[in-house]
Amino acid sequence: MSDRKFLTRCLQLANYARGNTSPNPLVGALVVHQGRIIGEGYHHCAGEPHAEVMAIRSVKDLSLLPESTVYCSLEPCSHFGKTPPCSHLLVKYGVQRVVIGCLDPNPLVAGRGKAYLEEHGVQVDTYEAPEPFEALNKVFFTNLLKKRPYIALKWARSQDGYVDHIRESAEMPAASISGPLASINTHRLRAEYDGVLISAKTLVLDRPRLNLRYFGGKAPRPIIIGSNSIKIGPKELSVFQVSPLIVTKAVIPGFDCIEADPKDVDNWLPKLLEYGVDSVLVEGGPTLQSSFVRANLVDEFHEYISLETLGQGIPGIAINQYSTMMLGPDQYNKSIG
Repeated sequence: MSDRKFLTRCLQLANYARGNTSPNPLVGALVVHQGRIIGEGYHHCAGEPHAEVMAIRSVKDLSLLPESTVYCSLEPCSHFGKTPPCSHLLVKYGVQRVVIGCLDPNPLVAGRGKAYLEEHGVQVDTYEAPEPFEALNKVFFTNLLKKRPYIALKWARSQDGYVDHIRESAEMPAASISGPLASINTHRLRAEYDGVLISAKTLVLDRPRLNLRYFGGKAPRPIIIGSNSIKIGPKELSVFQVSPLIVTKAVIPGFDCIEADPKDVDNWLPKLLEYGVDSVLVEGGPTLQSSFVRANLVDEFHEYISLETLGQGIPGIAINQYSTMMLGPDQYNKSIG
């Protein structure tokens, strides 16, 4: 019971840095002496000290460390990167027991941190229910194991199933479907993702800014999927505050472009990792979103259902199994995988 309690606190600590650690994982750590927390910390952002280092730094009496247990949400690292290995640090201070939430799938670690500790006489226990700790770093795990960004779809639809009017030009305004609480939640989601992806058609029709106006944090990078029939250039792309990344057959001078067939998602999607885009929120229309569903590339779904009806329009995609809550008058559905 006590291990679960202390590991739960590690999860809480790790979440303080949500949206700030990419491409590194979220990690929280505790130092516990005779059932009392004497140190805690978390990894704040890439390049800064790891959670175990922060936890040990917070301990006032280091002489207690050999009699303490260190709890980590993720296996301590064993390799030299921008910071020294945490497993070496724990051995240096004479820690005798370490409890980890789950193993690290990073090939540079992948059990090596646990093995190093055990080779130096440290008792290492891996928690029997690793699922919450794996879910904490769903983006990190997806990048390593699937070699692509973590993908989430987000859309809002009317009560009768439409996401917008049928529009042929920007002169006709988009349908107003979801309310202010849904907008705030959408901006919260954006803050958790490295990129927000839309089609060239959505860019031309809606001119979305894709920034964070209702929530704090780092704005995601706009990703635009080009089209053979819709031309975009500096004028259309000037709406963004963050420099966009364009997937296109024809390179646009002055902008970062992935030169590829936009329809060949299996080809260009892994290349987003090269631009530091480890997670993507797809906010484009149902045609674009359906292409990700058909390719079995969706890790998470976010759907808002309004009380409003449109009568006719563009049908949205549907999800069958989800958790639900109310955001004001709007129903918010979320589904993993």
